[in-house]
Amino acid sequence: MRQIYSILLMTLLFCSTGLPAYTQEGNTQKGNKQIVTEEAENKTKIKVIESRIIIENLPKDDLLEIYNIMGVKVFSRRVKAGTNEYTLSLTRGYYIIKIGEITKKIAIR
Repeated sequence: MRQIYSILLMTLLFCSTGLPAYTQEGNTQKGNKQIVTEEAENKTKIKVIESRIIIENLPKDDLLEIYNIMGVKVFSRRVKAGTNEYTLSLTRGYYIIKIGEITKKIAIR
């Protein structure tokens, strides 16, 4: 089971293109032309400054999980909607942050 998580997280880490996620909204009045808009989750910003993590514009309360690149959960905490700041005690390295359906790669330097 741990190997599966490790493979999935490493694939996410190394194969991610960094492009914004897009969704399609139904048909317009001018035929079958579809409108492409950015998803609301892109409005949520995650910043890492030194040993602090800042989460801005989180739409709802959710669970913050941080995994190392081997797929081991190293931090977990309930976060509230809005803007929050937390102090982390992580060693230098690369990590994957997951908040609900939002996933982001970070580097602690």
